[in-house]
Amino acid sequence: MNSLRLKRLRERMKHEKIDAMFVRSSSNLRYISGYSGSNGMCYINADAAWFFTDFRYKTQSAAEVNNMYIDVPVGKDLLQAMKDMECVKSTDVIGFEGNHLSFEQYDKLKKLFPDNKFVNKAMLMEDIASIKEEVEIECFREAARITDAAFNELLNEIKPGISERMLDAKLSYIMKSLGSEKDSFDTIVASGINGSRPHHSPTEKLLQNGEFVTIDFGAMYKGYHGDVTRTVCLGKADEKQREIYTIVLEAQERAIAGIRPGMMGNAVDALARDYISLKGYGEYFGHGLGHGLSLEIHAEPRLSPNYEKKLLANQIVTVEPGIYIPDWGGVRIEDDVIITENGVENITKSPKRLLEL
Repeated sequence: MNSLRLKRLRERMKHEKIDAMFVRSSSNLRYISGYSGSNGMCYINADAAWFFTDFRYKTQSAAEVNNMYIDVPVGKDLLQAMKDMECVKSTDVIGFEGNHLSFEQYDKLKKLFPDNKFVNKAMLMEDIASIKEEVEIECFREAARITDAAFNELLNEIKPGISERMLDAKLSYIMKSLGSEKDSFDTIVASGINGSRPHHSPTEKLLQNGEFVTIDFGAMYKGYHGDVTRTVCLGKADEKQREIYTIVLEAQERAIAGIRPGMMGNAVDALARDYISLKGYGEYFGHGLGHGLSLEIHAEPRLSPNYEKKLLANQIVTVEPGIYIPDWGGVRIEDDVIITENGVENITKSPKRLLEL
């Protein structure tokens, strides 16, 4: 699988006028090499690729890494092992992940390879990975299927008297029992006024009748993330709850219906944001409309007011407008969609009508 990815990376390296790429972040490393462990790095030039890890992952790397020379040094730092391997030519112009590499790591690279020029290529790997292969799209579909099935089961557990934290624990168990490797991210369960915090962490607060409950969660399948949000009401929704919910749902549906490849990310964001503003709640929608999904939960591309890049077919994005009112609560609705040649395929199937439990 990674031979095609290496080819795409080398084509991009040529375009960017760099001789090699140094990759250290776990998500990009998994994308380009297949390695899913927690410590590793690779060096890729126009002709070859080298992968470095420590003894704990010797067997794992041998099973997962393809089309790369594998070095498992004993008693030495991985960067020192890369120098000793002599894979870095003194004339190489080397790209690195400026959005992931720490200053300490960068400083060490400069000291070990003083003759080389290092060029920040932040987001280069993410740009390549944003265009999904069919095998990746199938993984996203499976992650979405597990996520939907988990929400369907969780509906039986959402009732007055259960704590946000316990609901989080039950959801995690359900997703794993249905085939999720682990939670895609720390699940958000926000009830009542806690719903005004877009990234609220579950507490011991007990759910109460008459409250909205917002749940932001996702299953992971073969490293690929699901990311869905649903807001439900415990008992009968009042007039304001219905108003806010209807506005958020309409904003989301307008955005999803309007997405086309070639649109700027900020133009898609505006489809939802302008509608929410028109209804008088613009000040209560303060985050971007969505983000890409990949081997990391927040990836390229972005749907936000300041994102001025074009969306491309076979990218996968979330669409998640929300309204958050202090001392009242909030509503967010989120689906995962695949951008196609003509629009989108929505792979999230959980119901979006207002559920009154």
